Amino acid sequence: MTQSVTTDPIQQAASDWFARLQGDAGLEDWTAFQAWLEADPAHAAAYDEVEALWIELEDLPASELPAPAVSAVTADTVVPFARRSKPPARRWVWTGLATAAAAAAVVVAVLPQLTRPTFTDYATQRGETREVALADGSRLTLGGATTLRVRLSRAQRDVTLVDGEASFDVAHLENRPFVVAVADREVRVLGTEFNILSHDDRLAVTVRRGLVSVSGGSDGAVRLAKGQQLIHVGNATTSLVRTTDPDAAFAWKSGKLVYRETPLTEVVADLNRYVATPIRVDPSAASVKVSGVLLVDKEAAMIRRLELFAPIISQQSGGEIVLKAKATRP
Repeated sequence: MTQSVTTDPIQQAASDWFARLQGDAGLEDWTAFQAWLEADPAHAAAYDEVEALWIELEDLPASELPAPAVSAVTADTVVPFARRSKPPARRWVWTGLATAAAAAAVVVAVLPQLTRPTFTDYATQRGETREVALADGSRLTLGGATTLRVRLSRAQRDVTLVDGEASFDVAHLENRPFVVAVADREVRVLGTEFNILSHDDRLAVTVRRGLVSVSGGSDGAVRLAKGQQLIHVGNATTSLVRTTDPDAAFAWKSGKLVYRETPLTEVVADLNRYVATPIRVDPSAASVKVSGVLLVDKEAAMIRRLELFAPIISQQSGGEIVLKAKATRP
């Protein structure tokens, strides 16, 4: 005789919410979940029971799990996730066959959803900026041609800056650090405001508020305070830490690119994230440095302003713009 397990609709909804919130839940998800909890006291009770049962299963050795649960947990497709802290007080104590049946039902229902990708990807096109409000209260702004990935969990908030530039205004959450993986470095904070540029083997981390720790590479852990900037270029063995005006690093958010004795090659690397036609620096202008404020504008206007700031001329060549040094008079 086969025993069937009847699933209560509220219990099933609680299981669905539990699985959904382990993945890439956004602000809309958390808002809807809060509304569901407040709609009926039975909803909160059912959710607590599902969470408590799952923690019970985490604590049990594999040999003591009911057979259906063991086969689900040991499947090759399951991706491990961080163990959560136990919730206070309200926990069910299940015994006998009821424990095995309910545990198997919850594991089978929840595990397939937990194997889904847990990162949310955000990206911008050339010349585009985008603001992202995270469910934890943090706000991100992506510059042109930028790609990053976000995962929010109960233990830690993870971001991977794949390429481009982004500013971070991080909500302070004790015991829930905010970690940005960028190139071969890791930027770790609890709550602060900072900017990261990672493009063409160039990394710049600038702090406008609070403290951040940058680790990785040969530098070890480097702490940056307000008004400090870490710069790492190419295959250099060490990074440069200097005092800077943090507002200059954030100026791109208001449509301005600020430069002070910046190599033309770095300026062009920035511009190529804002213009449609690729720009290239001719070897004759490789040593040119730029000082000034470029407005993020139409492509032709930005090139004209750059020619005013530096001794260069621009030439259209095929499908690109080439910047060459101005010929000096004999």
